[in-house]
Amino acid sequence: MGTITHFFLLMTDVTEKIREITSNLLADKEIELAGFTYKREGPRMVLRLTLDKKGGITLDECGWVNASLSELLDKEDILKDRYVLEVCSPGLDRHLKTKKDFDKVTGEMVKINTYGPIEDKREHAGKVVNCDEEFVTVELKSGGKTIKIPLDKISKARLEIEF
Repeated sequence: MGTITHFFLLMTDVTEKIREITSNLLADKEIELAGFTYKREGPRMVLRLTLDKKGGITLDECGWVNASLSELLDKEDILKDRYVLEVCSPGLDRHLKTKKDFDKVTGEMVKINTYGPIEDKREHAGKVVNCDEEFVTVELKSGGKTIKIPLDKISKARLEIEF
């Protein structure tokens, strides 16, 4: 087996163990592992986790996960290199693309751009009413009309931050 192949198999094994340990830690907390990376940044490895939950993740929850996961990773000794653990939220400007993403923001204002026109427009702003496997239903800000936007036609969607 080549060195590169061996390296990728080891990294796959490590990332699967990280995912398993993290999933077990979060299992009863209603916190979702939205994503993670484990990669070299400069002289050290960085394990960066993005957490989310309905209503948003708090700083205290990120701190708890950081401390708890750090302890578990040290105990399991699966990360052989020195590493930095970063735990964060997806942020207010997170991209919305899937049913799960839109379910989390039901009732909130969003701005959605589409690849092609939907009812003669490519940009739509309004409140998410609901979402199924194919469409997100939005009550438009202008006029209160409700439209269905196919998920596969969305080029960009984000929460609309109102100040």
